[in-house]
Amino acid sequence: MARNFMELRKYLEGSYPELRGRITGENYPIPPAAAAFANFVSIAQVFLMATVFMGDAVWNYVPFFSGPPDWYFAMKENSAVVVIGAFLVVPTIAQKYVTTGAFEIILDGQVVFSKLELGRFPNGNDIMEIMTNAGMKAVS
Repeated sequence: MARNFMELRKYLEGSYPELRGRITGENYPIPPAAAAFANFVSIAQVFLMATVFMGDAVWNYVPFFSGPPDWYFAMKENSAVVVIGAFLVVPTIAQKYVTTGAFEIILDGQVVFSKLELGRFPNGNDIMEIMTNAGMKAVS
């Protein structure tokens, strides 16, 4: 997304000199549930790393547990699968939910193009139409 924004800004500032230094970009906010899930994944990964380095002793530091639970031993027997899942599969799924895919063009406080609504990035014709409707003329 950042690359698309940078390319669009470069094009607009080159074609419309009056826009130089006036084009800004920011990340679209992610849903709170997705942010919470991503935080949970991070905490689970840290806990998994602690169990890898500390072994069964990590359970001495976890409240409400007097020893390792039964599911821990099943995870220990399948450690390769657990590590692959915890460090490759689950973060990929979490990333899917924290990436909004949003790309909006806002001109004078009005949304003039939204990838969220149309499901696609703006093309050159879209940009030219937006600027023409705003009363701007491209420099040749």
